[in-house]
Amino acid sequence: MRSRLLLEWLFVSILAIGTVVTASAAGLIARGDNLLYDSLIRFSPATTEPHVAIVAIDTQSLSTIGGWPWPRSVHASLIRTLAAARPAAIGYDVLFVEPHDDDADLAAAMRESGKVLLPIAFDIPGANGAAFDPERPVAPIAAAAHGAAQAVVTFDGDGIVRRAGLVAGGGGQRWPHLAEALYQTAFGHPSAPFRRHGGAALPEGKFTLAAPALVRFGALGGRFPTISFSSVLAGEVPPEFFRDKIVLVGNTAAGSGDQYPVPASGGTAAMPGVEILGNVVEGLIRDDLIHPASVMMIGAYTLLPLTILLVALLRLPPRVNLIIGVSLMGGMLTGSALALRFANFWLPPTGGLAALAIVYPLWAWRRLSATSAFMSGELKELGEEPDVLPGAPRVARNPFMFGDPVAEQTDLLERAIERVRDLRRFFSDSLQSLPDPTLVLDRDGTVLVANQAAHDLFGPTLEGDTAPTIEALLDGLSRVPVAPVPLAQAGERELVARDGRIFVVAVAPLASAQSERVGWIARLSDISAIRMATRQREEALQLLTHDMRSPQASILALLDQGLDDREVRGRIAGYARRTLSLADAYVQLARAESAAYSGELLDFSSLLIEAADDQWALANRTGIDITTDYDDREHLVRGDRALLGRVLVNLINNAVKHSPVNGRVFCSVASPRGDAARPMLICRIADQGAGIAPDLIGSVFERFRTSEDRSQRNQSGAGLGLAFVQTVIERHGGTVGCENNAGGGASFWLYLPLAGETDPS
Repeated sequence: MRSRLLLEWLFVSILAIGTVVTASAAGLIARGDNLLYDSLIRFSPATTEPHVAIVAIDTQSLSTIGGWPWPRSVHASLIRTLAAARPAAIGYDVLFVEPHDDDADLAAAMRESGKVLLPIAFDIPGANGAAFDPERPVAPIAAAAHGAAQAVVTFDGDGIVRRAGLVAGGGGQRWPHLAEALYQTAFGHPSAPFRRHGGAALPEGKFTLAAPALVRFGALGGRFPTISFSSVLAGEVPPEFFRDKIVLVGNTAAGSGDQYPVPASGGTAAMPGVEILGNVVEGLIRDDLIHPASVMMIGAYTLLPLTILLVALLRLPPRVNLIIGVSLMGGMLTGSALALRFANFWLPPTGGLAALAIVYPLWAWRRLSATSAFMSGELKELGEEPDVLPGAPRVARNPFMFGDPVAEQTDLLERAIERVRDLRRFFSDSLQSLPDPTLVLDRDGTVLVANQAAHDLFGPTLEGDTAPTIEALLDGLSRVPVAPVPLAQAGERELVARDGRIFVVAVAPLASAQSERVGWIARLSDISAIRMATRQREEALQLLTHDMRSPQASILALLDQGLDDREVRGRIAGYARRTLSLADAYVQLARAESAAYSGELLDFSSLLIEAADDQWALANRTGIDITTDYDDREHLVRGDRALLGRVLVNLINNAVKHSPVNGRVFCSVASPRGDAARPMLICRIADQGAGIAPDLIGSVFERFRTSEDRSQRNQSGAGLGLAFVQTVIERHGGTVGCENNAGGGASFWLYLPLAGETDPS
């Protein structure tokens, strides 16, 4: 698909550029540029207060003086009248190429003025194979005039005059425009536009107009003050009217043949040649002639936006491409208008606008065609693949749409969508039906999908606005910090949760249809029951094979020794009591771990007193004093009376057993006031014995872990009493711990939430 789109893009690029080049060669681009220029130039009109005045050879003058051509003496009289008014220069836009009897009078008038400039006409082609022949004024008049220059009228491809060549000639000959000659006569130096562009080279062998400049035409017949030829001769015009102005004399009469179409408001209008000359002169004086861009610059201005759009079409979505295309078209149009208005520079945008207008729909067509063909092929291949859910009903094909490509694609798409929906439903149902928490992850380990079991396990962590990672979930679940999940390889790892449950975390790779790694599937299997069953089996095996078997073996040994019956009975009774104690401790621990607790409201102070009284007889044998300390308040907890009572009995019993003769056991209960959000009570039971060996402090609550080395009296036990204490307290929402006292002996403490905070599980 990517290769097909690249080929289509190359095709569109070549076709768009070729279309623009062909249209330019056929003149279509130039016509569009001319129309656009005529529209934009209306927003940049020529200025008023001209430096030019026109003496018109109009219909009134022809009727007063007589038919054309007039005697040269009439022209001589006008020149003398104008010279007396001291104008800056006189442009006499009349051809004097044929000799007459009164040429001497006209030549004398021109010589007296010293400021008269005449036009030169050109015959193209010239005689005898010449490229052109200049038609200069007759010798006496040419010699008397201040100078002669070209005033060639330049037509665009649509026959409208918009520009003038500041230089014309060829074959080593060059003439400035008559307007430039008048400017230099009036001001004594070349104009700014001529200094910038007047040095343009002229090719050999043909007549050429160089340094073209677009003329900013003023209002037709209204920009320059115009006086009838006959009125000047009659002395009806004051001399101040012409003083220091450039005076142009030319034919404005209708039907004279000296009328040319120029851009006007809303269309074109015929303007006399002398008025066109005046607009060129005014443009040189005000330096507001508009200079067109070169071919290279126009090409760059056309191709640069096209290149930008073509690159965007290849890499950006259609909506963005549309915005870019419209923005480029608006930018080109605006840029041309601003350059025309403020820089007197015409940069034609039509080629670029046409290219942009062509390339977007062309690319949309080809892109849609390629995408449609690709989609049809893929949908057909998908339809031929076996269903994951065989036997599922499918949408029947519409027989009336046979042969319609769009209808066929719609039918294929509908079938594919239905299959995808079935697969999605199958996947969702399968995932949700799994009993284990299951997560679908992306390649970086971020959670994409989680089943209900996972939501139940992780809770609010999965329900936030930001999807968590598998590392964050496991770290929040684990009792201890966990190492990063090794996503690079599939495997299993074991994790102990904060609530004591044990999980096996299995991670397996998830691949796409192209066998590319797209993510992972993680499953958390709760093996707490398996681990507990294994541990209970091992503990039962240990109890049966060692702790309970040892007293029975001792009994058999006593029977074999044949000792005194009274001594034997005493020892057998001791071993039997030890066996019974082991069995009772094991049963009590099993009940503490698995039985349901009652939620009775209890006064913990009363429980402590009852436990102390229960152990008074044992303590009294060795002169040990049990003291209890509690305030007058009730310390209410909610829990199982029998189990909590046995916890206290076990702790006081241990303290009595490990206290020296005539020692003291301290029991206290209090309710610290530091944490108002979670009121707790603390109970401490301390003895004055030898304390706990440092290497045993961290493990005294483990099963079958005895503390026989804690006392000098070598009190033995099954190692299940403290495990029972920890199990009961933790199931009541509390904690238990131990430490050695600074003055000797050991202290066991436990925290329990006061009533109303935590119900037993």
